[in-house]
Amino acid sequence: MIIRIDDAEDARLDRFRRIRDRDLRADGGRFVVESPRVVSRFLAAVDENRSEVDAVLLAEDQRLIDPESVPAPVMLADRDLMTAVSGYHFHGGAIAIGRRPRREPGLESLLERLPRTGAVTLIALAGITSMDNIGSIFRTVAALGGSGLVLDGDASDPMLRRTIRISMGQVFRVPWARVRTLEAVIPSLRAAAEIEPVAIENLADATPLHRAVLPPRRMLVIGNEGHGVSADTLDACPTRLRIEGPPDLPADEGPGGPDERSLNAATAAAIALHAVMTRDAGGDD
Repeated sequence: MIIRIDDAEDARLDRFRRIRDRDLRADGGRFVVESPRVVSRFLAAVDENRSEVDAVLLAEDQRLIDPESVPAPVMLADRDLMTAVSGYHFHGGAIAIGRRPRREPGLESLLERLPRTGAVTLIALAGITSMDNIGSIFRTVAALGGSGLVLDGDASDPMLRRTIRISMGQVFRVPWARVRTLEAVIPSLRAAAEIEPVAIENLADATPLHRAVLPPRRMLVIGNEGHGVSADTLDACPTRLRIEGPPDLPADEGPGGPDERSLNAATAAAIALHAVMTRDAGGDD
């Protein structure tokens, strides 16, 4: 149903007035999606029965989304009205309200979307709390051909407004699962899908990334922004890799040193995933 609106006080716009994450979670479990490209990726997931849409607000002059194709009420308005109602300037002419599932996707649903044979590269997020990092890693996994993500119980919510935007809507395309702890599900990943964990951590005894020999089905574990991969998770990862800095870096600033330099979690994930996928493609001799 398409509704044209020219009055900012129209009651049909009320669902778009309080679209802070905490308000939407309290309102029956909803989330907000913004910008035409991100909304279009969200609606593609709706079309594939992987998400549900509550309503959409579009600028009349945007061309990326066909209002007739949306299985929910679509309200058309000018951009100034959209900004006045939502309180945000970064919508780009498209805002959607989605419905959260009753439960976040679990490990079984992720495994169903993975190939049964051949290479698999998952990224596991161990306590990653930054919305920006979560969104960036989803986008990286999509761009570099990763297989999906596993988030532990301490990792930030992927369905937050900022995370969705930074991911460029890839949270709706990349398979992912929420688990309580990584160490608890590693045996299940081995038994059900032959996936082996690999910790990416700045340890003095870790193997340099460029020398790594990895199993074809693996899960790269990226640790918390402040303290890295926990001891319990490290114990469950027999393979540990480090991303080395320049060879002339002072010893006390290198991996394991008291003043070690470390990479942002999203950057580390991108470097590790690129190295692994390039090697799979035969780019490393």
